[in-house]
Amino acid sequence: MVDLISVIVPIYRVEKYIKQCVDSIRNQTYKNLEIILVDDGSDDRCPQICDMYAQKDKRVKVIHQPNKGTNSARKAGLGIAMGKYVGYVDGDDWIEPEMYEKLHGYAVGSGCSIVESGVVDEWGENYANRYPCISEGKYIEHNFEKYVKPFFIYTGTFYQNGLFPYLVTKLFRKECIEHFHVSNDDRHNVMDDVLCTYPAIEAAKSIYITHECFYHYRVRQDSTKRIVRSNVSGMVKKEYKNWIGRFIGQQVQEQMKFLILYLLISKEPWAFDDPEEDTYLSIYGKIKKSEKVVLYGAGVVGITLHHYISNIAGGNLVLWVDKNYQKIEESLPVTDPKNILDYDFNYIVIGAMWNPAVESIRKDLELLGVQKDKIIWLKRAYLDNPGLLIEMILD
Repeated sequence: MVDLISVIVPIYRVEKYIKQCVDSIRNQTYKNLEIILVDDGSDDRCPQICDMYAQKDKRVKVIHQPNKGTNSARKAGLGIAMGKYVGYVDGDDWIEPEMYEKLHGYAVGSGCSIVESGVVDEWGENYANRYPCISEGKYIEHNFEKYVKPFFIYTGTFYQNGLFPYLVTKLFRKECIEHFHVSNDDRHNVMDDVLCTYPAIEAAKSIYITHECFYHYRVRQDSTKRIVRSNVSGMVKKEYKNWIGRFIGQQVQEQMKFLILYLLISKEPWAFDDPEEDTYLSIYGKIKKSEKVVLYGAGVVGITLHHYISNIAGGNLVLWVDKNYQKIEESLPVTDPKNILDYDFNYIVIGAMWNPAVESIRKDLELLGVQKDKIIWLKRAYLDNPGLLIEMILD
């Protein structure tokens, strides 16, 4: 008998994208699917569209609930899931036709309880493939303990995860994820995936890794609210011990510090600054509010920094640039990096965290003739020892 795979899709205000998302699941080459659409109190046409799909395709089940957040929606879906395996897709993303056939094949062929794959980041007409930093293959017991567990989150290079924290790039045996999803607190929205995936993988001690990229993540740069969050530092203060306590052993707990640092830098860089001072961006080396700044980068980190410099810090931002400026959402005032030479500035702040991207930006700027000492990024001391910054938050 062919294994049933339950695919859980939280739906909230994604009317513009829901058709591509659901159709990509319905059109999978692996046909024995249970597609669970969880309408999380969406106030657009999503509830009606979900019901339409249920009438059209007997594999589709629909749950309607008041708005409680993505984690609650996923748990509701898991509560009725009948599949031997469980996968997740977010309502504004989409997947390649062969995703679940491939992931299921790896699961059965390897005997592993969890399968991890890559992701395609899409923004406008641009896209970039990302995949886990740990080599492809089967990891069970001794190999898992030696080659996977020490590198879950931190591989030795800043912002390079051994395994992604995302639920959506994986296929789970239902019993592997069930306990960790049900026990996850709905309040921890910034850590939803992390508090499920890593503890589940740690407990399973069994994973197959492929670098194939099946999942298309839509970077919605039209929605700054989706990227810029508030009070992440407050959440860290309140929940730090709880988050760390979800993991067994010092090894993984130390790695969690890097993940929390990534979260703070990308979502709330102002947490490290004193608003009473005349400087800001202390993690980049402190900039005087009167000094003229160019921001390079319009991804998640760049959008957050733009919001901070312009709306919170009261900094003197003279220009925002990105190499892909022509394909970036029109609502963002991003321009060609070549325009930098037409402006007077004190510093160029690199708004990125992935090291290859940072080095590529440095190289491009130096080729433009920008002085090295005017190009700033995160301070080396914090890259090597995230505990220094976390202690600042916890004090």
